[in-house]
This record gives sequence, C-alpha cells and structure tokens, in this order.
Amino acid sequence: TCMITRAEKPRYFVEYNKKIFNKGTIAKHYNDRSNSCQKVELQTNPKVNLTEYIRSTWYIQQQQVNGYQPESDLYCVAATYSINNSVKVPLFKGKVISVYNYANRDKVNGLALGNNSTFLCAREINPSQPEKLAVAPCFLPNLFAGPYWILAAGPNPSNYTWAVVIGGQPSVKINQTCTTRETGINNSGLWIFTREKNVDYGNINYIRSIIEKKNISTSRLINVTQENCSYSGAFIKN
Repeated sequence: TCMITRAEKPRYFVEYNKKIFNKGTIAKHYNDRSNSCQKVELQTNPKVNLTEYIRSTWYIQQQQVNGYQPESDLYCVAATYSINNSVKVPLFKGKVISVYNYANRDKVNGLALGNNSTFLCAREINPSQPEKLAVAPCFLPNLFAGPYWILAAGPNPSNYTWAVVIGGQPSVKINQTCTTRETGINNSGLWIFTREKNVDYGNINYIRSIIEKKNISTSRLINVTQENCSYSGAFIKN
C-alpha cells in the first residue's frame, strides 16, 4: 500500500514500504519512462547479407532531414557502396566499405554534392552484427563514427530491392512512436532505399508500413525527387 506520511511537509513526500520518497523524483522517473523510446528492432532474421547489400547503387526515395542533409539537398540522392582493400581505418582491422554519397542542391541536376572520388568509410564493427554499420570519414577511428543501421531489407538476402537505414537508436518521441533526431551528424537520419530510380508509391507505402510496425514514425519522411536525374559525376553501380 502507499500513503501520504505525517511528515512536516506531507505534500512533497510519500511513504512506500516504510521508506520515504520525494514525490517530484517519482513523478520525473515515471515521466521519463513514459517518454522513452523502445529499443529499435533491426534486420537480424534473416541476417543481413552485406555482399548483396552493396551489390549496386541505392536510390533514396524518402528520408528525414539531418544535420548534413537539409531539405534543399534532397534531389537525386543516391548511395553506392564498394569494397576497397586499400582503404584503412585507424585502429581497426575489420571490414571497411567505401560509401559514395551523392545529391543535387535546390533542383534536379543542380549543384552536385559528392562524386566518384570522394567517400566515407563504413565499418563492420562486429561480424556477427552486419546490420550495425558505423560510418565516418576514413581518417577517423571508430570512436567518432556514427551508427548506420539496417532497419529492414528485402525481399530476401539473395536479392535486396529495398532497404531502410536508420541513424541509430530512436530518441525523439512522436505521439506513441519514435524517430531519430533531425540535427547533428551522428545519431540522426532515416532513409528508404530502392534499387530502382523511380518506384511506384504503393511499394513505398509497403516499406513505410514495415517501418511503422517497428514503432518508428514515418511522419517526418520527405519525398526525394529522382525523375530526370543525370547523376553527373556520381559513382553508380548497375
């Protein structure tokens, strides 16, 4: 049972199991619990096949803005991954994947952001968890890399036609769901990838439903224009 004590300031304290607790501390504890985001469920069954995942270029269909991708840069956004055994990351001997990001600013075929000679390094920190990549400039050690997690990919590990990537554990509460923050470099971002440049919106809705089933909000996803893009200067793998 729980009852108010006869202490000098009964409005501020509560007795439980013969111990005195500050009511404000209890209220904060339960408020923090109610506002917390559940642990994100990544693609683990079946296990992510990184060889298939990096097979060819991904075209981003929808995404959230983040600290390095404002809405003005969401034109012709593409991501290409490649194994380059000559690329090394300080203090790390695991698998390193080159990440070539591309986009246009303000309009389709506008100012190109990214090219076929500039890339970041994705690191497979734990071979038993290929869904949990970490990304940073190649000269930075893993300590400074941000989470780049594969939330879902399908239809199967031998043929990925779509994928969802999330920038780490969701921390922003939206109604009864959560998402990642839209500021900062690390721990931000949510992306819907497809192999095809232009995809039927019904397919996008299907992918969004998978995200929502994982209790991740899709309310802040923004459409990325891919129609009539030339991807000039980009590294594209067919």
